[in-house]
Amino acid sequence: MSDADSPYRAPRPGRSDTGDSKTWADDSKAWADAKDAHRLIAEALARLVAADPTIPPHPYLSRHLAHHAARGEVLDDAHVPLAVLPWESSANVRTLLRQSDALSAARRQEWLEAWARIEPFIGGAGPDSRLTSLHLAHHAATRPRTPLDTSAARVSGSRITPLWSDWTAQDNVLVVSETRLESLTRTTTTDGRSLLVSGDNHGTIRMWEPHGVPAMAPLHTYGGAVQHLLPLPGDLLLSAGTDGSVRVWHLTRGQLLAEPVHRPGTWVSALTLFAAKDAPKVVLVAHSDGRLGALDPVTFRPVDTPLPSLDPAPALLSGVGLGGAEGMALAVAQGRRVRVWDPRRADGYTCEHEHEGAVRALMDLAAPGRYALCDDSGYIGFRDASTGRETAVAPAPPAGPVVALTALTVAGRAAVASGGSDHTLRVWDAETGAAIGGPLEGHTAPPVALTTLPGTSRELPVPAGQELLVSAGADHTLRRWKPGGPGVGAGRAVRRPVTAAALSGPGSTAGAPLIAVADESGTALWDTGTGRPVALPAGHAPVTAFASARVRGEPLLVTAHSDAGIQLWSLDRGAHAAPARLAGLLGHSLPVRSMAAFPHDERTLLVTGGADGTVRLWDLDRVCALACREDHLLSVRDVAVLDTARGPRIVSAGTDGTVRLWDPVTLRPVGAPLHCEQRVVNAVAAVPVDEPDGAELVASGGEDGTIRLWDPGTGRPVGRRLDIGDGPVAALAFFRTATGRPCLAATGPGGTIHLWDTDTGSHLLRIVTGSPLGALDALDARQPGGPRPEHPVLLAAGVAGVCVFDIRMEGR
Repeated sequence: MSDADSPYRAPRPGRSDTGDSKTWADDSKAWADAKDAHRLIAEALARLVAADPTIPPHPYLSRHLAHHAARGEVLDDAHVPLAVLPWESSANVRTLLRQSDALSAARRQEWLEAWARIEPFIGGAGPDSRLTSLHLAHHAATRPRTPLDTSAARVSGSRITPLWSDWTAQDNVLVVSETRLESLTRTTTTDGRSLLVSGDNHGTIRMWEPHGVPAMAPLHTYGGAVQHLLPLPGDLLLSAGTDGSVRVWHLTRGQLLAEPVHRPGTWVSALTLFAAKDAPKVVLVAHSDGRLGALDPVTFRPVDTPLPSLDPAPALLSGVGLGGAEGMALAVAQGRRVRVWDPRRADGYTCEHEHEGAVRALMDLAAPGRYALCDDSGYIGFRDASTGRETAVAPAPPAGPVVALTALTVAGRAAVASGGSDHTLRVWDAETGAAIGGPLEGHTAPPVALTTLPGTSRELPVPAGQELLVSAGADHTLRRWKPGGPGVGAGRAVRRPVTAAALSGPGSTAGAPLIAVADESGTALWDTGTGRPVALPAGHAPVTAFASARVRGEPLLVTAHSDAGIQLWSLDRGAHAAPARLAGLLGHSLPVRSMAAFPHDERTLLVTGGADGTVRLWDLDRVCALACREDHLLSVRDVAVLDTARGPRIVSAGTDGTVRLWDPVTLRPVGAPLHCEQRVVNAVAAVPVDEPDGAELVASGGEDGTIRLWDPGTGRPVGRRLDIGDGPVAALAFFRTATGRPCLAATGPGGTIHLWDTDTGSHLLRIVTGSPLGALDALDARQPGGPRPEHPVLLAAGVAGVCVFDIRMEGR
């Protein structure tokens, strides 16, 4: 059935999802109005959707059903049923939900909201992966910390059964771009509309409504990356970037008006407005060779005006308002040096200061004579332009350079938002430098540009005097945030990111695993059969790693902490009693990142890998240290235990890009290190092979986003590289399905769990969560000892929390 043949349409063909309401009302005399027509169409289309979500619906349904339901004000799970969502191809359910929140607040939209959370990240995943991801997202959103109800947990066609979750991901993605975003600004058109404007690495400029819908056709520069955008009155926009050109656009007409600057072989390093005292405003353009020029912002012709001299290097510029009629000073950053040029003074540059790292952003503040800057060392400072004196400094973020800044207002206070290489945004008081709220997490790559939106419309509900923050990330997304609070969207607060999680053996209910979960607020053990938690006694530093062990028949939980200590806890104290602390282990000088316990020669041994670069071996029976190796350079990222024909072998992976094997008795090296050529090796796993000699392979997961299999006997790679395609590999887990199929799970900051068949190297499934993941753990369906689940159980944890599900690859 073609679109034109569908009986569920208005009398004029082709007008079911286009055209205005007046036309609908005029042309559809049989219906009360356009809204009623769309409602009837949505109801009719919903009846055409097969109940089985594995059956593809007609393309018209997957493209247009949600549109009709939204325009008929019946956007709910009844009119857009589960079975059509994995095939949904309009890619805007999240936008439709935002536009219709006020109309449908009382309607049941559980499946629609679950789909909206993962929709931006689904990409080209197949129907199995889409349905499975939707199933997990729905369970996480509707049944947090709830014990398994098998009847409610099954969905036809899904490859998993969710068992337990504590997951509160943000729903604040506005746009997912096919290209990398490089720049971002906000403009107000002559008719009063607020628009977001983005530039990408392919030279394309796009305009977006505040809720993420394209506002008009894209503009193409046919040059390099667009790294600078400067809106001007009259719907004008200046763009500049890596091709050395400055272009003038009329946004609402979609026209290129002029190209006043064209310098091939250079790139534009800064584009800003500047006005000296008693002088008209000009546009300053700095190039990578240190050349600085000025343009008239009306005619865009060069202006002969006094300008500071620059070193022959890229410069960042920001005009700094001096208040009243005093005009501006100009802050100039080149590398680590920042200078302030005051055109009122004959001596030119008035102050200068050096920084630990290269300056990444400069910006004017509302207070006269004040500006803010950030650099590669993580520094965020607030300074006086006339003296260069530091007026305030923000506490150093936990990791890495700060790469972007923007000014905003939070509860009537002047503030600055920063974006860091740790993928987070933070908000700071512009007067004191104090943090406002906690970090804003959700990007899976660094935010590269920031801007704001006024929170004035029905769809952007924020208090008076406060703006919304919008970020463009290297993960190809535009995201919207409420400064000092969670992302704007579903409105749920995001839980504290999980620092460690593991499946810890059986709980009080037969077959139900016990889950150990730690975040900055503490550590708890959850029984997935009863849904009840047991807290570990308070007073210890945050947990960085878990391991399960059994010593002389007693089940133990081993915890590593941020103070570099290791604690042993007895779990043999009844169903809901708090674990008893048995002993502590000391030796590491920095926190342990990974641990594994294993039996050997009638003893239980523990291997630990630390951020101090050491691999250490412990005897848990005698609670003592056995050996230590310092062969890895820098940090040890992961450890595992490999079963071989000659007994167990310890495997460790490090920041130095190597995987090393160790004898479990002497901790001496076994063979030469494996140089994996994956930059940092973040994760390792043992991969059994179905051969008579019981050989096992080693899987390594790298910073380059690949997984490699290695024969530890020969030190050579086996098979081809496996590429997860969405960022570094952060964690690996091996398991066998109920029929014995060997599978390797991998995940990382992209938030997708990938499953491979290790025998064939074939990719089996993608499970999309939409939030960065850092930990995986598995209970094998054929695992010896302990619980023996009918199907393998997989745990995944990260920024949004933790979820546990079984995997059913062979059947539905």
